[in-house]
Amino acid sequence: MNFKIWGVAAAMLCTCISVAAQSAPAAKPEPEEPDFAFVSGSPYTQVKKSVQIIHQTAFGTRRVTDPLGTRNDDSFLFFQRVEYGMTDRWELDIMFPAAGSRTRQNGATISSAYGMTDAVIGARYRFLDEESAPVTVAMGPQLILPTGSVQMGTGLGGAGFAWDVAVAKDWGGPVFWFNTFNYHVIPSGDDSTPGSSRKFALHGTTWATAIGLRPMERARLDGSKHDLHGFLELGGNWQQSVDPGAISGTRVGELTWTFAPGLRYGYITSRKMLIEIGVSVPIGLGPNGPKRGVIIQFQFEKLFGEQ
Repeated sequence: MNFKIWGVAAAMLCTCISVAAQSAPAAKPEPEEPDFAFVSGSPYTQVKKSVQIIHQTAFGTRRVTDPLGTRNDDSFLFFQRVEYGMTDRWELDIMFPAAGSRTRQNGATISSAYGMTDAVIGARYRFLDEESAPVTVAMGPQLILPTGSVQMGTGLGGAGFAWDVAVAKDWGGPVFWFNTFNYHVIPSGDDSTPGSSRKFALHGTTWATAIGLRPMERARLDGSKHDLHGFLELGGNWQQSVDPGAISGTRVGELTWTFAPGLRYGYITSRKMLIEIGVSVPIGLGPNGPKRGVIIQFQFEKLFGEQ
């Protein structure tokens, strides 16, 4: 599980926001659609004047044996995402995570670093909807802001842009499906070698798919609702970074894979306010990234005004 994040072009983002006010509403009920798993996103954008706040606290670790004994490489993530419905099809997304790493040798901490990572501002448009198409599709640009630190390993050292795509199918019964893909590029990332002014173009992709299950959905007479959603997710990340050298660094790439089963409980009040809390236990596949971990996720969603 790689905790570096994605981004997108400012010019494209400004165009999306300016067009948003002209888009026709889709008139979807809110909040009822399955939304944002633990690793995967979804194309179910917020309706007009609704806001959703998503928080994740994640921990991952990998234990290896080297000539000095047992070493644990730990990763931490504190992720905040805010989604706001500008119209029923246009959504504004803001992401501002913090991350950290720690290395322990035979139980003793020998190095650690924590800080803000690169923030992301994006906009998405719901192009297709299952009311008139086989699947729901949303996509849009994102702008990466260089708020992280190259030296601490929490940033890529430059502004960048990305394109985000999400596809989903909800059969209306016990099963639904998410699939997301994100490509990003940092045109002029910093060299992590002390004293070097060299710049690197850094590319990366993130992808994930999720099978969602509804073991329980229970509506009450007052209009409130309890639900329990299960997730089986598979995700991958390929990210370029710069390894420091004696004079200048070298661009390298790393591929990670994650399988993440999870469970989430949700409650919709009679006033249509949604509160969800869930836990996932990601398992690293392959030689890179954490081998095991835990994600705790909290979501709050509120519709302001009548549709």
